[in-house]
Amino acid sequence: MLFVMEYGVYPELIHGLRNAGHQLQVEHIMRRAISYLKKSKPELVIAEFYHEPAFRDRVSNLESMLAHIQRKLPDTRTVVIFDPKDELYLAQVIERFPVTEKIPHPVSIEQLLKII
Repeated sequence: MLFVMEYGVYPELIHGLRNAGHQLQVEHIMRRAISYLKKSKPELVIAEFYHEPAFRDRVSNLESMLAHIQRKLPDTRTVVIFDPKDELYLAQVIERFPVTEKIPHPVSIEQLLKII
């Protein structure tokens, strides 16, 4: 399992996932997450979504990673954690890329484990 958290810090989620017996790779930089995906084939990717108005050709931080998953890892499930204020932007991304589940902030370990 890969957990990509570029902006937030989720020690309770990381601790809870590991305590539940999941092997977890945590990345804080999207380039490193994509590099990990090129070498590994996780069953699940959990990632934060943030709308970034400064991007000229993208809506968010996730699009490059989701494109890689779509092309190279079609069986990998994706769970996106998002701020409810960014839900309209997330909808634009989901129109183009597969996302298994989306969870608004705040996220509890119970919610995450139920999805997994």
